[in-house]
Amino acid sequence: MENKINLDNIEAIIFDLGGVIIGVEMESPYQTLLKISPRNEQELLSELKQIAYEYEIGKIEDITFLSAIKKKAQIDLDLVEIENIWNQMLNYVPEYMGELLAKIKQEKRTFILSNTNPIHIREVKKRFAQSVKEYTFESLFEKIYYSHEISLHKPDQAIYDYVVKTSKLNPLRTLFIDDNYHNVIEAKKYGLQAIHMNPVMNLDKIFPFYK
Repeated sequence: MENKINLDNIEAIIFDLGGVIIGVEMESPYQTLLKISPRNEQELLSELKQIAYEYEIGKIEDITFLSAIKKKAQIDLDLVEIENIWNQMLNYVPEYMGELLAKIKQEKRTFILSNTNPIHIREVKKRFAQSVKEYTFESLFEKIYYSHEISLHKPDQAIYDYVVKTSKLNPLRTLFIDDNYHNVIEAKKYGLQAIHMNPVMNLDKIFPFYK
């Protein structure tokens, strides 16, 4: 996918969270659960993904989510242990990230749009604070959109429409950065400028003059 964008024409930037600002291992918690569960792997994985989707659109709360994993996986772990497994999906925040985002925010309107959930957001903020001392996570963005708070989910175009209209953005002058190819494709179809953040890319490579 072509990733060249003239940033001079960009007024606003919408960042994904996982895979863009914080490293992620998307399949790690699922693989851990499959290893310790006695159930058929394919059936369990499908059920776990459905539970995660419901959690990410705000349909269920923390305890319901964790309890559902325990029940579906048929595992003898307490909910804290299951939460720790769920957080295996998250990696680390690069130390340069705070300064980079702060410099970008001086010139552009900056936003977060993430398919996520309350457990992961608490952990992201914790890890961000461990790596970035100069800024709080929220201070680096004009507005943050979490899927579980707005009951919308990428790559559904309704979520892009919601963000654009709520924050009064011009899609032609708004850059969307996401590590999920399908999310980027749908964002482009909606009319946003978009960059697919592949595994060999970092934000400091997209914005080298801000670092």
